[in-house]
Amino acid sequence: MRSASVNSCEIAGARLSGCRPFACLAALFFALLSGQLEAKVYLTRAQAQKVCFPEATRFEQKLVRFSSAQMSNIRKASGVEVKIPGVRCMLAWRGETLEGAVIFDYVLGKSEVIDYCVALTPKGDVKQIEVLQYRESHGYEIRRDGWRRQFVGKTTVSKLRLHDDIANITGATISCRNVTSGVKRVLHTWRLVLRPALVAASRLPDNSK
Repeated sequence: MRSASVNSCEIAGARLSGCRPFACLAALFFALLSGQLEAKVYLTRAQAQKVCFPEATRFEQKLVRFSSAQMSNIRKASGVEVKIPGVRCMLAWRGETLEGAVIFDYVLGKSEVIDYCVALTPKGDVKQIEVLQYRESHGYEIRRDGWRRQFVGKTTVSKLRLHDDIANITGATISCRNVTSGVKRVLHTWRLVLRPALVAASRLPDNSK
């Protein structure tokens, strides 16, 4: 395996040192989906979804591309920039009942991409988060159960702010901050884009009525 010092953006055809840190995330999205980048793999997507929803009898994949309006709405609601114009979502079914969803996301640590997922209840509460791949040489402590458990039960009305309702880990501040922001963005993505689509398709009840 190549050293973690290999720049992820360089592998994808751009260099972080030659562009703004997040400018290449959209391009990285496709490289990550195709498995081009190397990393320390803790969980595959299939393993992660089963860890998050062990009682699920089947998983249904949804690959969603955002419109410009959707990206703008998510940014305004969450206060977090939307750098990747789409999302991979796995719906967890137990028979005909939707148990929840696993949303796979990517953020930057200090210089490398972190692959993680957020498991949500149908209502939109965080059930758990899992780190799938970590490429940084420092900050791997974000995988600790104690740190990840802080997100359980968080919703779109939660602050989700480092040093506030989410504790920092010394030596992993950037990773902690960006994962925290990512979870906040994912929550609003579910509320504004993913859940409404399921309601419109009569696959979830419209609890707003």
